Amino acid sequence: MSEMTELISKSFETPLGEVVCCLKSSESELEFEGTKSYENGKSEVYKTKGHQIELVEFKIKQPLYNGETVTDSNGWIWRIQKTNSVAEELETSCFLHPNNGVEFDIATGEHLDAIEAQTEEWTLHIGTEDGEILNYRAQEEDWFPKRLLDKVDFEQSITKLRTERVITSIPKLELNEKLHIQYLTAYSEREQESVSSWLAVDEFKNNLEKWIGIRQ
Repeated sequence: MSEMTELISKSFETPLGEVVCCLKSSESELEFEGTKSYENGKSEVYKTKGHQIELVEFKIKQPLYNGETVTDSNGWIWRIQKTNSVAEELETSCFLHPNNGVEFDIATGEHLDAIEAQTEEWTLHIGTEDGEILNYRAQEEDWFPKRLLDKVDFEQSITKLRTERVITSIPKLELNEKLHIQYLTAYSEREQESVSSWLAVDEFKNNLEKWIGIRQ
């Protein structure tokens, strides 16, 4: 992979440290094109050398499936479209700059790639879709190219989990192809029986879009 330059970075303050969501590119060119407002979110639109990128930011809908709530949350969706033939490489990631005393673990689930961070008082999760659900979206041509069907699955994904971060290598797209990548983060007070922050980051693309107001 070429040397990457950070073009876009957003952050979210938590009691465990600062969560950062960013995009890196093999090219340094970036043009801000404007903003959009949604019912439960907002976005910024950018143009890089080879792509148009909309970064949607939002809070996670509460209460959760089981009636639990989280203390706070933040979500980011990268909506990426290839606009020309420039061979630009992209990488997105979401990670925690931890405070002292934070311990990490992997917290994957069905359709979910996630990491967990804990202190004596707090639990935080960062999650994204796993390879299996990305492959399903390729099958449906739902913001994942059908051309990449069976190139990702449960055992192989474009996303890798590291101790403190979730990293996604954006596949090389052909002209006009679109890709949706989501990162959800939530934290709550640490309770023995509660999995609220884990549940909060385990969400399907279509449900998020309906909550935000991107689709009806």
